[in-house]
Amino acid sequence: MSLDVPDSGRGVVRLDVCDTEVPFGLTVRELEVATCVAGGLGNPEIAAVLACSRRTVATHLEHVFAKLGVRARASVATLIAAEDAYVAPLPSPDLVLPSALLGVLGEQEQEQEPVSRPAVSRAPLRRPAVLASVYPADSLAGGPVLEMRRGARLAVRDISASGGVSGREIDHLAVSVNPEQLLGTVGDLADRGVDGILFGNFPLPVALPALAAANASGTPVLHSMTGKALSERVRADPAGLGAVFQVCSTESAYVPGLLRTVRDLEDSGAFLPRRRRLAVLQRASTFDAGVVERVQRQAAEAGWDLVFLESVSDDALDFADVVGRLEMADPDLVSLSVFPEPTLRAFLEAAAGMRDSATFHAAWSPAAPEFAWRLGELSEGLLWSTVIGNVDSPLCMRFEQRFRAMFGADPGPAAAAVHYDMVNVLAQAWSRVSRPWDFAAVREQLRTSTSFGVTGAHQFVGRGQRGLSYPDETRDPARGHPHLIYRITGGANQRLAPPLVS
Repeated sequence: MSLDVPDSGRGVVRLDVCDTEVPFGLTVRELEVATCVAGGLGNPEIAAVLACSRRTVATHLEHVFAKLGVRARASVATLIAAEDAYVAPLPSPDLVLPSALLGVLGEQEQEQEPVSRPAVSRAPLRRPAVLASVYPADSLAGGPVLEMRRGARLAVRDISASGGVSGREIDHLAVSVNPEQLLGTVGDLADRGVDGILFGNFPLPVALPALAAANASGTPVLHSMTGKALSERVRADPAGLGAVFQVCSTESAYVPGLLRTVRDLEDSGAFLPRRRRLAVLQRASTFDAGVVERVQRQAAEAGWDLVFLESVSDDALDFADVVGRLEMADPDLVSLSVFPEPTLRAFLEAAAGMRDSATFHAAWSPAAPEFAWRLGELSEGLLWSTVIGNVDSPLCMRFEQRFRAMFGADPGPAAAAVHYDMVNVLAQAWSRVSRPWDFAAVREQLRTSTSFGVTGAHQFVGRGQRGLSYPDETRDPARGHPHLIYRITGGANQRLAPPLVS
């Protein structure tokens, strides 16, 4: 039997129906599961459609993967589509399939009216794009987590208000988990069939296994964690971590960016170091074998001597011994990498006696809203920086206005904007492909496309599919994010670099 199905966008499609063997050596049941996967259903939805357990669906899906020789749901969808190997009748009317096939396989009513009846236009079934955001529940994470969640929520709302992703709504699931729950949660999300995952900032030892679990399903993952070891692992293991994209630079940009700004302060007479001696405290979770040589080189290139570099536990609260050794080194400038706020507070309290002889710098943590208010005098005069944050642009101004209107609070200088941009970067990649769950196509769009957001230009061209820091890693501001450096003065953030445009 042959049927001609008109499709206004693509001329005429001819469907030939005949008896045949189930393709790829699948059983009929396995083909039903594969058809549901190709139509965008997650395992819970497939179980409901086929009236079986999720475990049974997972077993069938393992057989489908093995027989098709693939590892990801997106690959199943690609092969089924390439062979037009959908089962009929459709297991569910909620599948998202080629419109011509839906016109035949999905139609449940026979035409009863005369041919002259006016045609009724039917909107095509559009499965939503499913986004999951995973944030740390640990109270030590503090304010930035709330701002990240709100930034992502605002982005989803803005996209929906503008018509969605090529007409698709975004179903957004935001979850908070403790570090020990992260791996299981990500596995559950991948099993559910989400189309993309955003990560909050988790310690590297727990983040890596979870990222690998997401990668196993092919699901694109975007994050803003800055540990250099993470992007290096992505570069070294494209098969195991190739779906992982880092929107910003790494922590290795913090020291050269700080020393560049200090040089400008010296030139203006605002900072007069005694002997240009630098001390660095590096968090243990991101300490790598090359950090000492790297920081020594960065300091020497800027005309500074590295006199102290130690690894410190991320959650350290007792700094008596460290501060004793630090006083012996007698530095002019002390730089701390990204520590949780309680750890940073504990250090500033222990080292308060050094503030007259040394200038202190911290990375990222002071981006939390009301940081200066919480730390009070401990924050006064502190330099701090972030390799990604709000920039001067009309887009940023509109974002801040909408954020205040929606939440009745200030977005802060970094965290909310970063996650607002992460949602939009992923949504733009989705909009350039026919299906958000075509993971291979989405990943290729992320690797090859440029987008511009509240925090600047997004390109994953750095080592390990990460963004670049301007001007630390690129001299082209259209290829990276400005390295923003502030000084807390009178409880407010005074931006030092890049200077504000008047």
